[in-house]
Amino acid sequence: MEMNQRKRRDRKEIIIQAFSSQFARTARLSFLLMLPLLFLLSITPSLVSAQGIEPPDHHFTTRFLRTGVEGTSYINNSCQYLHYQWGPGRAEPGTVVLPIMFHSITKPGRTPQENTAITAEYWAEIVRNAKNLGFETITTDELIQFLKYNAPIPPRSMIFIVDDRRLGVVEDHFMPVLEENDWTVTLAYITGVATDAEWEHLAKLDATGRIDVQAHGFLHNGSTYITEFTPGDVIEQEIKAPIHLIQEHLGSRPLAFIWPGGNFTSRAVNLAVDSGYQVGFTAYSRGPLMFNWIPLGEAERAMLNPLMVLPRAWSTAAYVNLEEAAAISGQYMDFLENNKITELLYYYNECSGIVPDDPNFPSHKME
Repeated sequence: MEMNQRKRRDRKEIIIQAFSSQFARTARLSFLLMLPLLFLLSITPSLVSAQGIEPPDHHFTTRFLRTGVEGTSYINNSCQYLHYQWGPGRAEPGTVVLPIMFHSITKPGRTPQENTAITAEYWAEIVRNAKNLGFETITTDELIQFLKYNAPIPPRSMIFIVDDRRLGVVEDHFMPVLEENDWTVTLAYITGVATDAEWEHLAKLDATGRIDVQAHGFLHNGSTYITEFTPGDVIEQEIKAPIHLIQEHLGSRPLAFIWPGGNFTSRAVNLAVDSGYQVGFTAYSRGPLMFNWIPLGEAERAMLNPLMVLPRAWSTAAYVNLEEAAAISGQYMDFLENNKITELLYYYNECSGIVPDDPNFPSHKME
């Protein structure tokens, strides 16, 4: 009896706090409009739980998504999602991450010869716009902790990913910017053709704390691209061989697999997961990432594992994509605030305020 009374008091307090926060933010309703509801809660504290509440609708969309792209969730348990979304010590609502794929950056005054290359001048504009919009870089591990547990990261985050073996681009164009802004860059590295001199160079860069080396295949060439027709042993080498090499030369295990050429299959995705990779990146530009919300096209949705087919913006459109990410973040923040009361009602009545223990974030009732 005492436990039930305490639970009803907790439930009423959190509802009151949620309504107060919502009304203070929107200024749409006055405190007088709250009184009938609060009176009803005080005399019938178990009314909502007795009738049950439908699981909250987490579906968010935005006009910035292209046709055929859908925001896709990856946490199917509503109680677990709500625990990570609204529990203490989590990322701010509306936190957004924009992964950006880079290849070549030309020297000042030069014209790019590849459709994936950008000019040094445009790179400077990307950096300027990112700083003006309040973006900060994060590492692969920080991204994983955010996507899985809604761990705190900068509200507007980005992850620079330089594909292939472009140490010159990193040293000439990225390192000065990273040092100036206390940022980091992720290297999607092709490991099977790296020379001893390259590994020594990588180790020196790694010692700066500014780079984050992840796997981008073993050979990554026309005969090893991952398709339905690629031999199994080739796929296995592309996915598994980089793990040992990166560990051997840099002392850390890669957490992300950046799909060579952007190609992937269900078989390869499952193999990457079994090999210990926690996220994967494609070459599709779909939009920014948010907690439990990944914009995916039909090909990626068919993999049934959103975290292994994350999209990346192309550097050639990064200036605009940063602005779109900031706008989507604001829209999502409004969406979350508008649904907060419903979600907290469900959480406290249907989830008992707890979810099973997690090794990284021990479960506890929200305060």
